[in-house]
Amino acid sequence: MVMAQTLNGKIALLILFTSAVVLAGWYYDGSRLLRADLRPVVIHDVATHHTQTARTIKTSNLTKLSYSNGTSKPATMSPPTEKDSRQTCQERTKIVFIKTHKTGGTSFVQILHRFGYLRNLSFVIPTKRGPGTMNGLYPKGLKKSSNYLPPQDGAFDILAYHTIYDRKAITNLFNNPENVTFVTLLREPLSQFRSSFNYYHLARQFNIVSETPIATFLQSPAKYNPRLRLPSLTKSPMALDLGFPPTAIISSTALSLRNQSEKYSPTIRDFARKISDEFDLVMLTEFFDESLVLFKRMMCWQLKDILYYKTNGYIYAQKEEVVSEKLRQSHKRWDVVDYPLYEKLNNTLRDKINELGSDFLSEVVHFKTVNAKMHQYCIGNASSSLGTNDYLIIEKSAWNDVFVITPSFCTLAKLGIRCYMTLLRDRNLRVTNSSHTQFPTNNAYEPLTRIDNDKRYGEGFYTERYCQICEDIKRDCTLNEYLTHLFHEKLIYPFDTSFYVSVHGGRGPVEKTLEE
Repeated sequence: MVMAQTLNGKIALLILFTSAVVLAGWYYDGSRLLRADLRPVVIHDVATHHTQTARTIKTSNLTKLSYSNGTSKPATMSPPTEKDSRQTCQERTKIVFIKTHKTGGTSFVQILHRFGYLRNLSFVIPTKRGPGTMNGLYPKGLKKSSNYLPPQDGAFDILAYHTIYDRKAITNLFNNPENVTFVTLLREPLSQFRSSFNYYHLARQFNIVSETPIATFLQSPAKYNPRLRLPSLTKSPMALDLGFPPTAIISSTALSLRNQSEKYSPTIRDFARKISDEFDLVMLTEFFDESLVLFKRMMCWQLKDILYYKTNGYIYAQKEEVVSEKLRQSHKRWDVVDYPLYEKLNNTLRDKINELGSDFLSEVVHFKTVNAKMHQYCIGNASSSLGTNDYLIIEKSAWNDVFVITPSFCTLAKLGIRCYMTLLRDRNLRVTNSSHTQFPTNNAYEPLTRIDNDKRYGEGFYTERYCQICEDIKRDCTLNEYLTHLFHEKLIYPFDTSFYVSVHGGRGPVEKTLEE
């Protein structure tokens, strides 16, 4: 009798242990099942711990950002702790991101791409294909429905590409505009100018031959960029993207140059207040990680949702070119709307952060640590030293539940932006085209077919059965990226995919991250 009870107890423990292993293997961030083989996980703790204090973060070209414990009122944008937030809020998925030029917005777009892709959300996608598709809705492409694809499920969820902010035109796209979150990103104006000057080769456009082209331009900007030429890459470009009237930019700039003064008119001040009031969050490039954590709390997202790689980062001589205080003042008079706009939204962001107190900064440090772990794991995975059974487990903390980072996640985190846009476009066309199989909405794994080995590196899956714009996919995506996509679309079996970059021609190791 005693032996039987002991045996039954051991069997029960074995069943519990087996169930735990199975559940762990199938757990994938609480929203999608991990459809890889059920194999033991390996914990990789390869991140370098951050050494920031719990009080301040040092930033370049700006004063220290301090967080006071203060007795100010609680933040209205989120509960004080992430633990409370997870218990009370619901994930929000309706997003408008006004992508301003050369502010680092591509990194944020990639976060939105991955989030929307995994949840089958409907993006506002330009009909224009190929190079320049990111600007397919710029400046006022939303005014004509022929400029963008219809929503794949009857309603749009995310707008993430370049367009000029027009509240009425944008809200008309959404079924329930009151549920849409408006976000944008600003950058310190001189830093934004340096980036534009390099990216758009403005020295060559303006026929400036000098070892210090930025200084040469700022000595007489009107000489190189005539007053009546708009849109301008140098004249209040962020304000222009956010809807400040072009004629007002011309008149404001002319007045500033004539008076040789950086005093800002009531029209400019009112515009800055308008943007602050109408946007739920204005992020800053200089405080990008802090902005992401604010966004996460506001949207009730998970920590995994905001992990990212910095994209479109460049090293260029003009980034370090010394600009004297006199020339900086010249730039303030020329870029007359962007400076007060940035100043206003900088103060707004700091106020939000200070309201949240020390818990917020602790979460930012934790986020940086987890993001570094993800980088190290995905780079190691790309070096082919790991196998398909190797996963990174991020342990539970005060700000996140336990979650798993897989090689598949690495592929999606590093997916090229044009590849994402092309795959989202292909999905939209496949779903909205009634002659093709509708996108599966159930969670059951029901792949349509198995790709034969002899076709894997050929044309077998670049056919109408798998894609609508196959040539675009071949041009914009690697084979590994496409196979991972086909698996997520439930069109092929898992053994036909590559969940680690070293197989099927993936992108390989990511180079050292560069500051944009």
